[in-house]
Amino acid sequence: MSGGVSRTERQLNLVSALLKARDGLAWPQIEVIAGYNDGLTKRSLQKRFERDLKELQGIGLLVTSELIGEGTRRYAIDRGRCLLPPLNLTPQQRILLFRVGISYLEEGGAGPLTDHLARALLKLQAGSGINALPDELPPAIVRRSLYRRPAEARHLDAIGLALLERRRICFGYEGHRREQSRRQVAPYALVARRGGWYLIAYDPERKAERTFKLSRIRGQVEFARGSKAGEFDVPDGFDSERSFSSEAFGAGMGTCKNVRVRFDADVAFIVENEFGGTYQIEPAPNGAVVLNLPQAYPSELLRYLGEFAGHWEILAPADLREQFIHRLRASLRSAP
Repeated sequence: MSGGVSRTERQLNLVSALLKARDGLAWPQIEVIAGYNDGLTKRSLQKRFERDLKELQGIGLLVTSELIGEGTRRYAIDRGRCLLPPLNLTPQQRILLFRVGISYLEEGGAGPLTDHLARALLKLQAGSGINALPDELPPAIVRRSLYRRPAEARHLDAIGLALLERRRICFGYEGHRREQSRRQVAPYALVARRGGWYLIAYDPERKAERTFKLSRIRGQVEFARGSKAGEFDVPDGFDSERSFSSEAFGAGMGTCKNVRVRFDADVAFIVENEFGGTYQIEPAPNGAVVLNLPQAYPSELLRYLGEFAGHWEILAPADLREQFIHRLRASLRSAP
């Protein structure tokens, strides 16, 4: 018995069965699908099936049939009609979709779709600038890609909603000198850079755009008093990239020059996606790659590398390599 299957569920069951059947389905296979097995006469069920085919045709799906024997037809679905067109997402749209998916994973709401959702989010987070990503990814990469930093993650949902609705937000913020202030801003964009998340927003008190590091936000991110949807527009010509140095890991006094970092095969595809076309990336044995950076601040680079524990090695310069080894040894000594 079908147990009171609705029309929508019945049609979804039919589409799912047709997509799984590479050679199509004849009536004996159709009449066992939930929604076509509820005890009515064969003629009544076949009429129901014919009505469903017409409704599917009306929404753009195409089910063809061919005669395979006397009085027996086989039905097949045009898979091309079931595919979505390519999604040309902006970075902001990708972030919002990513955060919605993450909320389902973090709250256990994805159910049997958890593995599929996690894989889709990995591809979404890494971007679409490379060919298909591997289906099976090491656990370390799942943690790196899906759970970047707990201190930042709790702010992304609130900021993402404000971006979507174009509403002002307020929050406490700790500056570089550890001074704290209350900020009220109009959020323009969220950007993932240097191993962390940044908010680019217009600060009316300072009458200028400002960049805020999410890990420096203190307390909760809230809608500003009296804010409402659509209360501001992002200016024409706004470019989030101008808020950052063209060098991903910083430039100027104190940077190390001609930095070479080897990443093993488990994380190579992420590095290629993030920096391909920006920096030189050399293939290395066993699927590894070597990232060449003209310059980098050690602290910025280490923050990024911290997300790939056990998957990288500093090759040059020698003094940077020694500096990182010293830091790692000091961390191990201080560990409980």
